[in-house]
Amino acid sequence: MQILFARHGNTFDPGDRVVWVGRETDLPLVDKGLAQAAAAAEALRRTGLIPDAVFAASLKRTQAFAEIVAEALGLAPPVIDGRLDEVDYGRWAGRTNDEIAAEGPAAVAAMEAWNSADVWPEGAGWTSRQSDILGAIGDFAAERLAPDRFARPLVVSSNGILRFLPRLLLPAADQRPSFKMGTGHLGRIDRDPAATHLRCWNVKPAEF
Repeated sequence: MQILFARHGNTFDPGDRVVWVGRETDLPLVDKGLAQAAAAAEALRRTGLIPDAVFAASLKRTQAFAEIVAEALGLAPPVIDGRLDEVDYGRWAGRTNDEIAAEGPAAVAAMEAWNSADVWPEGAGWTSRQSDILGAIGDFAAERLAPDRFARPLVVSSNGILRFLPRLLLPAADQRPSFKMGTGHLGRIDRDPAATHLRCWNVKPAEF
């Protein structure tokens, strides 16, 4: 079994004010984001890793990305699953890094811990709870990514969700400090009867 992962493409154009965008902000893909989806589809075609199922979060940016990939590869439309919807960033949503950092050293440390080590910032005013997110994606993985369900599923979601799926699926030896993923980037986890392995993570389509 080869489990493929993709983060949706860009939702900001050059020169835009770049802010934290979570579940509460349903932005569409910009032109670069649409191009990133096409590039992801081409990478899967080039490597022969054609999915036999595509799952996507319900937000516009993830749905559109998944639909472009599925259509380009001649696949059935994506299965939309709200359990893959992005984290709700609460009072961080709609604010830049500098604006959040202006809250003080604790906010700066919380952002750094999240960005570098996937540490959930308790007390930072996020609306989502870590236990709820982990429960939802754990249920998704058990249902959709079970070894007997599909040979090569593709999961399209957002950065806050994708960074926790490898932690649920991989053995300790393959864990990383962070599973942060850039927009339009890809990942792959292989699972066989004996073991589960990380093949790659946070890879640009051209290098996949």
